[in-house]
Amino acid sequence: MTFLQTVVEEKRTLVKEKKENASGEKLRARAKQQKKRSLYDVFAQRHQKDVNIIAEIKWRSPSQGLLVHNMNVRELAEKYEEGGASAISVITEAKHFSGSLGFIPLVKNVSCLPILRKDFIVDAWELYETKAYGADAVLLIGEVLERNEIITFLDIAREIDLDVLLEVHSIETYQKVSDMDGFLLGINTRNLDTLTVDLTKASEMLDMVRRDLTVIIESGIENAKDIAAFVEKGASGFLVGSSLVASRNPVKKLQELRGYS
Repeated sequence: MTFLQTVVEEKRTLVKEKKENASGEKLRARAKQQKKRSLYDVFAQRHQKDVNIIAEIKWRSPSQGLLVHNMNVRELAEKYEEGGASAISVITEAKHFSGSLGFIPLVKNVSCLPILRKDFIVDAWELYETKAYGADAVLLIGEVLERNEIITFLDIAREIDLDVLLEVHSIETYQKVSDMDGFLLGINTRNLDTLTVDLTKASEMLDMVRRDLTVIIESGIENAKDIAAFVEKGASGFLVGSSLVASRNPVKKLQELRGYS
């Protein structure tokens, strides 16, 4: 069983338990009360003057292990905003990334930036959960969901005013969603089977994407040189996690990635 298959199976069990112990009506009511900070507005175009980065909050990753021993979520969010991040990604998967839904309101209380919930979403119920906790956008993984599920999830997201970053790891998965609208496209450089990254493959995929789709490059971004190559091809922005979290100075690292120092 691959890492992705393992996580998805675990997640389906977890969501089933949550649904049995929580009120769907109350969750939907909470979701409707939340006001959205638009992620779409930040990444509205393919070619932009500024380097826009979604800075990620996470304790660990399966490929690198523990990234930081003592992370203050509020403090890191404030540093990301100080460093010029355009949005903040919060990983909420607990077992493999040490994430938590509780991180979302902590970040929202100290930052005015749009917040993306990053997780392995497998059930429509989680879209309402995402909005209820205060996230402005949600990550959907193309390799996790069937085409009909993606269509349904996009419809629900529009209904509850939740932005979507739809992530693909291969051109085959992109082709599955290439005729759809209503999302930002994420091209993830990581191979879901080996967990290795390949920036070259992502660059080739970017050349094949519809020009009217805004594109976020995810995973494996370590320096300004990596970013420059994708900017020239029209990437709308970047989702950067490990290199920021592991940095001793996230503010300076963000500024370096954005080309200001």
